[in-house]
Amino acid sequence: MIVDDEPEVLEKVKSFLEDEEFDVVTATNSRQALELLGETDEKNVDLILVDTSMPGTNKNGFFSMKPKSTMHTADAASFLQKPFTREQLLHFVRSGTK
Repeated sequence: MIVDDEPEVLEKVKSFLEDEEFDVVTATNSRQALELLGETDEKNVDLILVDTSMPGTNKNGFFSMKPKSTMHTADAASFLQKPFTREQLLHFVRSGTK
């Protein structure tokens, strides 16, 4: 799942991931993301990428998290700074889904 308030970023990231055979769901805000999670079996969502630069935040990038996991203190491995390349995104996602 990708959560970002910028439609062009959503489409670009979605396209990159779908080209690599990932199933992708998108949301434009946290409320929509929670609704989508409520409508699906969370076991089908391996990773959630949340834009950290949405209103109320001050960093520009993606934070990754796994649904229903024990959250630990965020580290550099759970953050992808924008702008990023296609290769950086794919490496970030693949390392987060393991």
